[in-house]
Amino acid sequence: MELWGLGDQGVASGTNFLTLILLARVLAPSDFGYFVLAFTLLQLATILQTALFTRPHNVLGAARRGDAYRDYTRTAAVAQLAFAAALALFVTLGAGAAQLGGVPHALVFLATAPAIATWQLQEFGRRVLYTEERLSAAFANTALTYGGQVGALLLLRHVEALTAESALVALALASLAGSALAVLQLRSSLSGALDRSCLRDNWDIGRWLAGADVSYWLSTNFYVYLAAVVIGPVASAVLKAAQTLLGPISVFQGFFLNYLPVRFSRALGQHPEEPRLRFMGALTVVASVTVVYCLAVGVLAGPALRYVYGDEYAEHAATVRIFGVYYVLLAVSLVIIAVLSARRLTHRIFVAHTVGALLSLVVAWPLLETLGPSGAVVGMIISWTASTSMLWRTHRVSARGESLPRVPTKSGAPARGA
Repeated sequence: MELWGLGDQGVASGTNFLTLILLARVLAPSDFGYFVLAFTLLQLATILQTALFTRPHNVLGAARRGDAYRDYTRTAAVAQLAFAAALALFVTLGAGAAQLGGVPHALVFLATAPAIATWQLQEFGRRVLYTEERLSAAFANTALTYGGQVGALLLLRHVEALTAESALVALALASLAGSALAVLQLRSSLSGALDRSCLRDNWDIGRWLAGADVSYWLSTNFYVYLAAVVIGPVASAVLKAAQTLLGPISVFQGFFLNYLPVRFSRALGQHPEEPRLRFMGALTVVASVTVVYCLAVGVLAGPALRYVYGDEYAEHAATVRIFGVYYVLLAVSLVIIAVLSARRLTHRIFVAHTVGALLSLVVAWPLLETLGPSGAVVGMIISWTASTSMLWRTHRVSARGESLPRVPTKSGAPARGA
């Protein structure tokens, strides 16, 4: 079953990897920089979606059965649909205002609006399939969606019509096809009734995760935008090009980020020692594979940049190597976040990420001015080190059962939060 999950994550991350490489090679660095800004906006929307809908579903849905599960899933799906529509409307209005104001490349962000909506719906369906441990079905959905995306991009390139705007439209259409398939795959799970109490349950977990993930964005992806302000859009292109070389390790990490909360949540309460054993096993696998891959990419960074992107990016090998350090930290933290999410200690995740974000805001500008694009990654490492240290301490305390908060159930009786 895990192989289907790795394959699913491989197709999704691999397609995004190829998309970024293709656009970096076809577009001028400044045009690619604007696409990166739009793509980063998609990722920010996905971060909010993950916090408010998909990760709570992975945790709360895994503990429900029968009608309770169907009611919860239908309610979450309706809320997700409303959220995606609201985001698309917000981006449309912003892009329209930018176009009227004469902002360059405003159409890129207008094309981002439908992409945000359909991307979110497809991703919600995919992640519900993870909750149900139907990983082969998730793989089929991802193969249709991202296969369609690759086909559309290659066709656009063949007819010499590949631009940042047309790429986003292709992404939106491919995600729409995946969303339609998800509705068919989940028709039984979506057959329940609406239950407002499910929204409250989601909010109890999701509000802290949303705050935590926005803070995470401020300490990581925010640098892509700030680099465009401090240095120019070419700096955003350099950062994304360097990070994309490490994209394959995101396949591995992304699978565990989606899968571990489900496994930890089901293990809690059944076998008290099992979550701890699962945590150490997952940490060993994720961290060791990440270290090996990042070392290999670091050694070959210069030739790899030249081969993949051309001479324009070859001088930024140091940025790739520093990104490797960041991904090792990320490997450790994602396993901790998964187990703390399963324990419903999401407020602790929020606090740790907020501290990292505040630190990031302090060091971001001077690091960019001093070190250029590499300074962005150094800032990410500084802030993420602080966050990971706090997360690790919380995990150690919760694993020993010390001073753990109690999570109220619907009946008002305390439920075990660890």
